[in-house]
Amino acid sequence: MEKIVNRLIKVGFSKTEAIIYITLLRIGKANGYRLAKELELSKSTIYQSLETMYRNGYILLIPNSSKEYEAKNPELLFEEIERLFFENSLNLKRDLKKIENPIKENYFYKLEDNEKIKATLKNIIKNSKKEIYLNTDFDLQEIREDLKNAIDRGVRVIAFCFNKLDNMGLRIEIYHKSKEKESFKNPSRIMLVADLNKSLVVTKVGDKISGFYTDNQVFINIISEHIHSDIYMAKLAQIYEETFNEKIKIDTLHEKRNFIV
Repeated sequence: MEKIVNRLIKVGFSKTEAIIYITLLRIGKANGYRLAKELELSKSTIYQSLETMYRNGYILLIPNSSKEYEAKNPELLFEEIERLFFENSLNLKRDLKKIENPIKENYFYKLEDNEKIKATLKNIIKNSKKEIYLNTDFDLQEIREDLKNAIDRGVRVIAFCFNKLDNMGLRIEIYHKSKEKESFKNPSRIMLVADLNKSLVVTKVGDKISGFYTDNQVFINIISEHIHSDIYMAKLAQIYEETFNEKIKIDTLHEKRNFIV
């Protein structure tokens, strides 16, 4: 009984209306006086609920009776409820679209769970259409199939790592600065841009991993420029001489901590 009442409430009945409807199904036709006595509720509550239920088409008024009601056939009733719900949903969707503000704020999602980060990364790759830029020292084997599917769809994948990465037999354009092969022992970053409209940045310090996922265009441009600059620097270092790094340094704290010779 309680389960049925709760289900009726979920489709628009009040609790009292749900109890009255079930009672009418059980005992057949009844007037307000009998229902009030049967359910031990006030007559005013019963009469008010009956009027609402009759207006909504949940119950039928028996002709030539002293205000006796009966429950509408459940199959017929819920066919009508389903039809009205569907029509109202379509109309509501259309009407809400008319008042929706076309200028939306950018989203910034903070991610701290490893599985959520991995799921977000895979989802971005899955929905990419043209280009993916990657700067990472994480092992790409974990997303090999996702990258393969993207490449098979015609997506261009460009990856940078300071040390050498394996292309895993895929058509990935890989750039690196060091001749040493990446060991993946202490991965620290993922910077990704897809189609110049989505960006994911992940950092790992010790055992703590966190990330930001955004469609903010300024942020996306910054990450894209960063990845491109790393690739340009790597290519210039290969074209010119071994002392390239020393010639371009500007002696900052950032260089002392991060510059890879």
